[in-house]
Amino acid sequence: MINLKMSSMIVVCLLTLCLIIIQDKSNTAFSQSNFETKFDPIHIEANEGIEWLSDKKVYIARGEATAKQNNFQLKSDVIKAHYREKQTGDTEIYRLEAIRKVVVLNSNRIAYGDYGVYDLDNSVTVLTGKNLRLKTALETIRARKSLEYWDKKRLAIAKGNATAQRGEKQVRADTLTVYFSKTKDESITANRIEAVGNVKISTPNEVAVGDEAVYYIEKELVTLLGHVKITRGKSQLNGSIAEVNLKTGRSRLLSKSGLDGNQKVRGLFTRDVKQPEKK
Repeated sequence: MINLKMSSMIVVCLLTLCLIIIQDKSNTAFSQSNFETKFDPIHIEANEGIEWLSDKKVYIARGEATAKQNNFQLKSDVIKAHYREKQTGDTEIYRLEAIRKVVVLNSNRIAYGDYGVYDLDNSVTVLTGKNLRLKTALETIRARKSLEYWDKKRLAIAKGNATAQRGEKQVRADTLTVYFSKTKDESITANRIEAVGNVKISTPNEVAVGDEAVYYIEKELVTLLGHVKITRGKSQLNGSIAEVNLKTGRSRLLSKSGLDGNQKVRGLFTRDVKQPEKK
């Protein structure tokens, strides 16, 4: 019996040694696993392996890690999958944490950041770091502080010198909330932008600034509130409230003293005057 046990132990040790040698030669330990969530299962894979820290209730995937759930895909150097215990005794992943070179892909958008958290319960992604951006087929949204995408609500929140660009039109503000709708081909496009703080809307023909704004993209209509200034060429209009039609170039300004202290609407109009030719 002793000899049999010794033989079994030797075989196990040799097999373990062979696995270590094989991994060392290939310099990779590719791992992949399927994990349960509150909704659909999530598939996680990594080049350097997946570590399980049971005391912290987290799986750590390292080396070009990827997490996939239906059309959603998260890529990063490191992905931490936090799990919780269910009443049945099983476990489920409820939060993904991505560290370095973060890319979030869906069938109709792509986002980039240095660090990201994905809340699986609410389908919300929050990105932070440098060069934050979210791209759809028509729009590019950027931010310096943070960039959120709420999948169920179809909206993005960009904070910190945020910009939303579509063609030659750009909206800039401290905070932008961008609402999306689905198109016929199942992609998404922005239909409304709410801007708060140091708002600036730029087109090839005019620049409009204010404290707050709502931009209806398809209709090309903008409502600005607070310390409004609209500049076209060398002409400028000032007021408290403005309604701007970017398609026709028509603007309507109102004054409301309770909003920003302005009692009147003011305008400065200039025209180029040709100097007579000297004889």
